[in-house]
Amino acid sequence: MGRARSAIAAQTTIEALRNAMLDAYGVELAEEGPACEEFYDAADFVRPHTEELGGDLGSEGWYFWRQGDWAIAGDLAMTLCRNDEALQRLSELIGPVVVGAMDEAFEFAVFAFVEGGEIKRKLVLEDDVCLMEGLPVKAERGRHLMEFDLIEGERLWTSYGLPTFEHDPLDGPFQTIAVKRKD
Repeated sequence: MGRARSAIAAQTTIEALRNAMLDAYGVELAEEGPACEEFYDAADFVRPHTEELGGDLGSEGWYFWRQGDWAIAGDLAMTLCRNDEALQRLSELIGPVVVGAMDEAFEFAVFAFVEGGEIKRKLVLEDDVCLMEGLPVKAERGRHLMEFDLIEGERLWTSYGLPTFEHDPLDGPFQTIAVKRKD
C-alpha cells in the first residue's frame, strides 16, 4: 500500500463537500492552495499546512479530487477519519459518506459508512485491536468477517468504486486548501 492517508467520499460536488467539511469539522479556510495535476504537488502543499506533519498549531491541509460520481477529500495526517461527530454532521449536510484510512507501517485501517447523522458501520484496526460497530454494508454480505485488517478495509472502500489506497491517487486535478481550527 502507499503512504498513510485517509479519505472521505460523497456523491456530490467538490465544492459542496469542501463547504460541508468546513462546517462539520469546525474549521475556517486559512489559504486556498493551488490546483495540481499531480498528487505529489498536492501533497507538497498539504504537508507544511498540517500540524501533525510540522505545520502550525491547529492547522490542517486537505486535497480534493473527483472519481466518477464521487467527490473525495483526503489528508496525510489521518485526522479526517477520526472525528466521529464531524463525520455524522457531514452526512447530515451532504448525504451518505464513505470513509477509509490506511497506514501499513502502523497496521492502522478504518472503514466507515455514515448516513443521516448516524455511523451505520465502523471498522477500525489500531494497536492490534479490532473494533467493529454497526451492521455490515453491502460488500460484506455473504462473508463472515471475523476480524478487520488492511486488506478488508481496502476491499470495502474500493467496493464503492473508489480508488485504491495501494498507490497514490492518479486521477487529478487536485484542489488544495489549508484550514485552521476555530478557537
